[in-house]
Amino acid sequence: MSDTDHNRRKDTELRAAVNRIHQSLRGMDNAQKVYEHTLFELCQLSQSEFAFVLLKGVTIAGHGDLRCIATFSANESVCCPQGWTTKITEGLQPLFNAIALNRGTVIDHHCLKQLQEQVSELPKLEQLLCIPVAEGSQAMQLICLANSSIPYHTDFARRVWPLITICASLLRVVDNRNLESLEQKRLLLSQDTWRENFNRLELLLPLGIITLNRDLRIIRVNPAAENLFDSSAEELHLRPVSQLIQLPSSVLAPGSRPQRELDGEPIAMLEVDGRNAQGNTIRLQAFTFQYEEYGQPRISLMVRDNSEITVAKREHNKELLRFRTLSDLAPMGILQTTGDWSTEYVNSRWLDMTGITAQQAAGMGWLKMIYHEDAETTLKSMHSALSNGKEYKGDLRIQNHSGDLLWVALTARPLFTPEGANNGFIATLVDNSYHHESKEKLRQLAEKDPLTGLANRMLFLSRLEHALERVNRHGSVGLLALDLDGFKNTNDTLGHEAGDKMLEEVAQRLKKCVRQEDTVARVGGDEFFILLEGLAEASFASTICEKILKAMQEPFEIQHQEVFISTSIGIAFGVKGTKTSSKAILKQADLALYRAKDAGRNNYQYYSPELERASRRKLELGNSLHRAMGRGEFEVYYQAQARVSDNTITGFEALLRWQHPSDGLLPPDEFIPLLEETGLIAPVSRWIFHVAFHQLREWFDNALVANDCVMSVNVSPRQFRDPGLVSAISSALHDAKLEGQNIAIELTESALITENLRTADILNELKALGIRIALDDFGTGFSSLSYLKKFPIDIIKIDRSFIRELITDREDRAITEAVLVLGRTLGLEVVAEGVETQDILQCLRELHCDMYQGYLLNVPTTAAQLMALLSLPGSQDSTACVDR
Repeated sequence: MSDTDHNRRKDTELRAAVNRIHQSLRGMDNAQKVYEHTLFELCQLSQSEFAFVLLKGVTIAGHGDLRCIATFSANESVCCPQGWTTKITEGLQPLFNAIALNRGTVIDHHCLKQLQEQVSELPKLEQLLCIPVAEGSQAMQLICLANSSIPYHTDFARRVWPLITICASLLRVVDNRNLESLEQKRLLLSQDTWRENFNRLELLLPLGIITLNRDLRIIRVNPAAENLFDSSAEELHLRPVSQLIQLPSSVLAPGSRPQRELDGEPIAMLEVDGRNAQGNTIRLQAFTFQYEEYGQPRISLMVRDNSEITVAKREHNKELLRFRTLSDLAPMGILQTTGDWSTEYVNSRWLDMTGITAQQAAGMGWLKMIYHEDAETTLKSMHSALSNGKEYKGDLRIQNHSGDLLWVALTARPLFTPEGANNGFIATLVDNSYHHESKEKLRQLAEKDPLTGLANRMLFLSRLEHALERVNRHGSVGLLALDLDGFKNTNDTLGHEAGDKMLEEVAQRLKKCVRQEDTVARVGGDEFFILLEGLAEASFASTICEKILKAMQEPFEIQHQEVFISTSIGIAFGVKGTKTSSKAILKQADLALYRAKDAGRNNYQYYSPELERASRRKLELGNSLHRAMGRGEFEVYYQAQARVSDNTITGFEALLRWQHPSDGLLPPDEFIPLLEETGLIAPVSRWIFHVAFHQLREWFDNALVANDCVMSVNVSPRQFRDPGLVSAISSALHDAKLEGQNIAIELTESALITENLRTADILNELKALGIRIALDDFGTGFSSLSYLKKFPIDIIKIDRSFIRELITDREDRAITEAVLVLGRTLGLEVVAEGVETQDILQCLRELHCDMYQGYLLNVPTTAAQLMALLSLPGSQDSTACVDR
């Protein structure tokens, strides 16, 4: 699923949640239900395990306290009680101060631990996201979401902000309803009070009130009705109401109303015609309700002259039409929202600019237009300004349905109800692309080299300063200073136009040699700088230099002829723990560049003493490797392999060691990668095949091992590129007079990934010789089971990392058991590596493992030392091989 589809799905889920809140909480008078519905939706959207609402207040002593006023658990096994109260300690006070200032805050593990220790009633907290519902210095309500199956992010609080706003609005409505309910109960404590108030209303109300008996005759009118119909109460007494007002018979039929109307609830408003004493028609608004008075049924009509209102409505509709026409003609987009920021009106220009339809803009749909990188900052600033009654102005990018970005200027002003409450906002949208395009062009002129489009000196120095400031957090900085060798001659001979074309081509080649985050700059003439940030090791800079040198070796096509140049490169570093100024590192890179030129050009040189020593060490080892074989410095060590069931030795693994003349015995990790890099791995491997195979033959001839013993030799991924690999193994096998079944070739999973087809062909050729194939370090790499099906594997070796804690670690045991079952199912032998204790060996017996190797048998040792062990009585039992 793409990011766009993923975000669209999230928006759909949010809109659905908002709609459900609207529908389920309409008319609700219980704050607890508001919280429960809101917490339910938020848990669903965030995949949270449970949620709760905290009320943060201030005690009489001035200290903050927290009270849990609502909870919800999406997991039945998690119990989250409510009603608990706790104090806000000094350690937690800064946290809640920060929460009040942000739309959403992800609580760190330190504060999470403090809160958990302070409130024993809470279930175990693994993650916590706090979202303020209402802000204020004296009280604040916090919605807390806990233990999501995915990490929380403050972006979630921004997305669900419309839902939080609705929750806050509904809570205010509930509070108002409760207050009204209490007031009504106080006013209607007794019937006498009610009648007294009703009679007073009849006399003073500006609405006409006509009271009818069961025969629909007038028994009482108030002064407003007398004035409306230009008749006295005496003149109207006992007259049929039909002489004054024409009402539908269904409305006036006694006893036809539901019980709710008998309790005094009015029906919907009616537009009717009335007639006064002069016979003139009056347009009226009428309301009816039924009640009992002294045991007699009564119908009360409340009427008012609607003529002026009708005229006003007509004028209002004209004004509204005029506004909409002018709005659509305006050269700007216009949006009006309700109090919860849902769309109330958008003009056609807004829809044209944003590329969405009126249906898509409905509800919170207008938010979709804001480019995701600008959304959080824009909405946060808008909310801050509008909630304080201020105008908001800002530039942002919108993205239409085609994915095109457009810069716009957004201006929004808050709207208020007659009572002064916030009632949304009205906003204008103006195309601001030209302004930003002009700024971008000016920036390009100020920061870019006009010929090549690369960064110029000013931009490069700015980025270099910034990179050096971040060295301790983001890794070392590498600076490459480049100078083109032979460019001046080309420029002087072929002219400046040819020189410019060459510089443009050089710029393109340099950009292809570096990462996207690196900076390539032309600082003058044929001088270039390259900034490499976030370096983990110095060798990366040399890799880039090698790419550049190779790229510059290709001829340039200038004026229909091939032109050759080269480049000299100086390398300097800014490293962690060393404060380096931009001036200093530039000077260092220049000095290194001069050294490269003095060294014959078309090369690179280091300046940094620290990295230079490491590079020199690598260079020295590389040079020594070229002479190591000729000097007899390489040795083959051996480690035995044995059957788990009876400890019988079944084979050996040949391991390369280097006895350096000055540094002593070097670990293989230090020099084998160098063998691969220098290409020496092929001749060294041929030597290992020869030595190891002949050693096995010697042991056979001396009857030190059984004739079915196997010698295992490691082959690296690089060796599979050697076209002579199979012939070298076959030749060594023939020279040692061994059968293919006595040899096993061990390879890692990385060898199966690279050169896939070639690897399969080589393995099949080896299998044709009878040689067995072992997959080494199984489980530590990509561990694709398809390898076991695609390649002719005979043996899988469980890596020592799973064997080391086999007895104590349940996961290691489960993995080992699974590999053993897999091996038995596929008919493969399984070897456990790194067996060091009898307890582990016994555990492997219980699991029916085939073979094992490790220090329990012997530390890797020379052939001479191993031969002495094999010569001991009973050496076929592997216990005799233990290096004591």
